[in-house]
Amino acid sequence: MNKIAYYITFFVGVITCLQFIPHAFMGFPAVLEHIAKGEIQEPAALGMQMIWLYSSVMMLLSGIWILFLAKPIKNGDTSARLQGLLLSFGLIAFGLASIYLTKELFNHLFFFMAEGILLLLAVTVFFRFKNNEK
Repeated sequence: MNKIAYYITFFVGVITCLQFIPHAFMGFPAVLEHIAKGEIQEPAALGMQMIWLYSSVMMLLSGIWILFLAKPIKNGDTSARLQGLLLSFGLIAFGLASIYLTKELFNHLFFFMAEGILLLLAVTVFFRFKNNEK
């Protein structure tokens, strides 16, 4: 059994789901405020709203997906491990790209990279393959 991998994966899933709340309910009004002030120009305003809504929904769905992977990872499922590995790479890549673009190591998107590293640990260091004995 992969109890540690399970707990780490479950934790990352919960945190990702919880991040949806401020992103959607505090971030979107902030985007609308920037549009109203003219800081986001009219041609890009609608696109920015759609991008923000999409990223909010995808953040929630990613968290739910990670939660669904937690039990199969606990059971040593290789398909779930691969999915966790790909999700971790995506989170790490996003975090690194954010660091590169902002030129700040500890920006607010750094935590996505931290989640990716935790998920990577869960599906590599703490992962044990299930026995195929019958």
